[in-house]
Amino acid sequence: MEYRYFERKGFTFSEVLITLGIIGVVAVLTLTTVIPEIQNKQNIAKWKKEYSVINNAFNEVLADDVPICEYNQFKNCVGQSYTYEFLDAIQTKLRVVDYCSTGSYASGEHRCDYSDNDYWNKHAKYKWAGIVDTLSRYKALGNSSDNNSLVYGYNFNSLAVLLPDGASVYFGGLWLGPWIVVDVNNFQKGPNEFGRDVFVIHVYSNIGTNLHFMSPAGSKSVYVDVHTNPLNNPDYGITACSKDIGLTTSTSIYPIAGVGCSAKYLLE
Repeated sequence: MEYRYFERKGFTFSEVLITLGIIGVVAVLTLTTVIPEIQNKQNIAKWKKEYSVINNAFNEVLADDVPICEYNQFKNCVGQSYTYEFLDAIQTKLRVVDYCSTGSYASGEHRCDYSDNDYWNKHAKYKWAGIVDTLSRYKALGNSSDNNSLVYGYNFNSLAVLLPDGASVYFGGLWLGPWIVVDVNNFQKGPNEFGRDVFVIHVYSNIGTNLHFMSPAGSKSVYVDVHTNPLNNPDYGITACSKDIGLTTSTSIYPIAGVGCSAKYLLE
């Protein structure tokens, strides 16, 4: 009987390297898709929690008959700033671990920041807070710019507080406010984008009708109940959850792309 021997060839070193390289590329492409998706889901879950905590604190302050704002001629808060009484009370209800302000509410030792970015990067105590004077270090949904002043801080510079779970919450008036901005993982962790880890709440209070409530940006009550309905504009980010609807830079938060995600994610 004749036996035949067949030479069994393995992979060459070059072939192994090529295969490993392909696997590495596929893994990187997969991870760059999967990791942001996981982070987004975690941030959405945190947002739901923070909204509930803030809403409960807000209702407790109302129950104590604390005035929310300096009421205007229409007896509501539109365009007005929070009272110091409200800012004091909401801190107590939220059980904050740290606070600062860029306005007159907490000047001196509790001043959030300075306009000198070099000083801020090296020495500032409140790096968890993403605001400085009238500037903000937050950006629109999908915006990769390194510009630190894309969204001005007028709407959330009255008071910044750090919660025990690491979230930072901002209170501010002006420009159809008052507003509450919530960074679910504070400024140091990023990505610091509206609609991803930064969300917006509109505060409505009218002492004439005795109607007081919070609404997440993107819900109809935000722009229907505001005097003369100025927020009902389809080009504003407050009307949708999309990087293509809204502005990438503004002196106020409601036109910014991604702001409208605040209501959408609470319903998911």
